[in-house]
Amino acid sequence: MSLLSVKDLNVYYGVIHALKDVSFDVEEGEVIALIGANGAGKTTTLHTITGLIGAKSGSIEFEGTNLLKTPAHKIVGLGMAHVPEGRRIFQELTVYENLKLGAYTRSNKAEIQETLEMVYERFPRLKERKNQVGGTLSGGEQQMLAMGRALMSKPKIILMDEPSMGLSPIFVSEIFDIIKEISAQGTTVLLVEQNAKKALEIADRAYVLETGKVALSGDATDLMNDDSVKKAYLGE
Repeated sequence: MSLLSVKDLNVYYGVIHALKDVSFDVEEGEVIALIGANGAGKTTTLHTITGLIGAKSGSIEFEGTNLLKTPAHKIVGLGMAHVPEGRRIFQELTVYENLKLGAYTRSNKAEIQETLEMVYERFPRLKERKNQVGGTLSGGEQQMLAMGRALMSKPKIILMDEPSMGLSPIFVSEIFDIIKEISAQGTTVLLVEQNAKKALEIADRAYVLETGKVALSGDATDLMNDDSVKKAYLGE
């Protein structure tokens, strides 16, 4: 059984058919990339998985649990974390307060502290700035905070939406290195990313979305060498 299984998902915004029979699987330990142009349905897919948008039809199963019948606030408790597009940190709260909120579904204080130390180890900059207000951090630091906050829930899978958006090239490389580390330490990753080249470099498999449909899928290396993908998404 796949860790996450999406089958024949159909989502509408009013009369607009945003997702059309979208299907894909994510196995435990994988990094899966969803790539495609703006408006292809990538963010809609993540929002539907995490219960922020309702589906017209289809199914989403996470470890056998039907997510379409699970309220959004309970999905985190099942072991799924979402790093949304645009970071969405709590601007007025400190770095430490943002991180603690990421653990709101957990009750064991010792384990929460252990996870906090792990996050500080992975993101030394967050430890240095733990008393700084989140809104005063740079874009790259806010992205690290959003990722750290997600890790505080100790997720089995982490969904990341455009983690490199608006960041300098140095921060982009750093963020992708961190995603690789997160994966290497056992957390499954579903990555939506405009930077198709970077996404395919670190993914095991990938799905290409075009106007709400899965147009292509396969091993990330194969897709990187696919002429249509090169032309459309890699600028080659």
